[in-house]
Amino acid sequence: MIIYPRDIITEDLLNSDFCIIGSGPSGISIALELAKAKRKVILISGGIKFENSKNQNLYIGKIAKKSTHEPLEENRRRVFGGTSTVWGGRCIPFDKIDFEKRDWIPFSGWPISYEELVPYYKQANSILKAGYFEYDLNEDSKIHYKEIFEGFDNDEIQSNKLEKWSTPVNFAVDYFDELEKNPFIKVLIDTHVIKIENANEKEVISSVLVSNRKINFQIFSKYFVLSCGGIENPRILLSSKNKFHPNGIGNDFDVVGRYYMSHFLGFMVDLMPKNRKKIVFDFERDNDNVYFRRRWWITDTTQKKEKIGNLIFFLHNSQDVDGHREPIFSLVFLIKFIFILIRDKSLKKIKLRLSENKEVLKVHLNILFRNIWKQIPQIVFLFFMRFKKRRLPFILPSINTSKLGLFFQSEQVPNPESKITLSENEFDEFGIPRAVVDINFTELDLKTITKAHKIFLEQFDSKNLGTYTIYQESLEKSISKLVLNFNSAAHHLGTTRMSDDVRFGVVDKNCKVHGITNLYISGSSVFPTGSHANPTLTNVALSLKLADHLKKL
Repeated sequence: MIIYPRDIITEDLLNSDFCIIGSGPSGISIALELAKAKRKVILISGGIKFENSKNQNLYIGKIAKKSTHEPLEENRRRVFGGTSTVWGGRCIPFDKIDFEKRDWIPFSGWPISYEELVPYYKQANSILKAGYFEYDLNEDSKIHYKEIFEGFDNDEIQSNKLEKWSTPVNFAVDYFDELEKNPFIKVLIDTHVIKIENANEKEVISSVLVSNRKINFQIFSKYFVLSCGGIENPRILLSSKNKFHPNGIGNDFDVVGRYYMSHFLGFMVDLMPKNRKKIVFDFERDNDNVYFRRRWWITDTTQKKEKIGNLIFFLHNSQDVDGHREPIFSLVFLIKFIFILIRDKSLKKIKLRLSENKEVLKVHLNILFRNIWKQIPQIVFLFFMRFKKRRLPFILPSINTSKLGLFFQSEQVPNPESKITLSENEFDEFGIPRAVVDINFTELDLKTITKAHKIFLEQFDSKNLGTYTIYQESLEKSISKLVLNFNSAAHHLGTTRMSDDVRFGVVDKNCKVHGITNLYISGSSVFPTGSHANPTLTNVALSLKLADHLKKL
């Protein structure tokens, strides 16, 4: 049942088995699984189906001095469905090594193994409509193993790894009817948690105080699951301090909000390969008609040998606007830019963005208007493919474009000095302190990026595959620019991390908060390490594992 603020009857909310705070992929996945076991669920959504400024304003926060991060409301969505409403659909599982204790990476190691998560990965693939679970090619694979560059792979870097693409699933749309009709689920739309409460005992959560802007009321339940993302989860825990938990709930050892991680991602190198006919470049489809692409991976043996973190590469468009000269890419750039301007809303922001991008816009407009007429048939075809039900994930450049960008995505290692805290003087409309992000990078983060690029480029040179250019004269200068302009891309990880040792984690291997009998946390905030992979697939898999545990309570 979907319940809007105008229809709320608080007496109907007294007897739930589970109260789930957050309606993103994790919260909805858990709710649907618990309902299958005929458990009564209240699901709290801090927004409506569509983004509005009033709710989005609740996500505004601060960036600490000397830190670098995008605005906190930029990549988060205070809507029913969470970030799945704008999710691109990219699915990548973590690798086995990500779960292992790595002696060169402090605070690494999960209390669960990759093998334990595999059954839930398979189930998550289905929920995300990403076909069957196969991301690492071998002799028994349904998909034939091909090298991206023929003869390139070696013991250090391999292209036997895949990424798959969901339709993509918007949980608020794809699962709306199921949530609406399910007799065991009550979804509270546009309802905002103010505080998690302990009435009488330190070890037991008694209720959550919420507001729908019409009334404030309490929701009582046997068990509670906090599922609001890697920034909001610690914010709610820290701001819910009380006489039993003076430092915030679950924060007896000052771990809540610490170990904040994301991913470094972007471009530092352009490739100019010689033989374009021998490159596996485009999107392909598997037996379920699911789009996939091949990617390079720095092998686990190399990670151990070089003592670096996890990282992948794939080919994409060059970031050099003068390099590709393709009208279709210019058209895509301009359309995306228009959407950014629409999202900015403020006339002052729009004028500033136009001023900052004036020269780039001129180049793209020139490319577009000089060449557009010849490309109309291809544009029509790509438009059709982009808006099919199983849509083309994004438009790739022509394989014959002069430059191909080498996109990378790398692991940021856990660091207790990288953290989410609360503002002392800025509050949202409900009186909750704004979140403050202080992200800090380590030498190991930067070494991982530098060493992986050197491994790739040395192999590229040794095979005489072509030439390349480095954007900022050197890899080190390119990394410095990435640090100064860091953007998390909505990958907020590690702030309520999982550990069996209460000194280094907020939750145990079952995602239960240490020292609390009936409070659980789901989502990427519980990841002890972040891998190179986009978090959604692992997020849903871990949530399904949690749901299995909760069914037994």
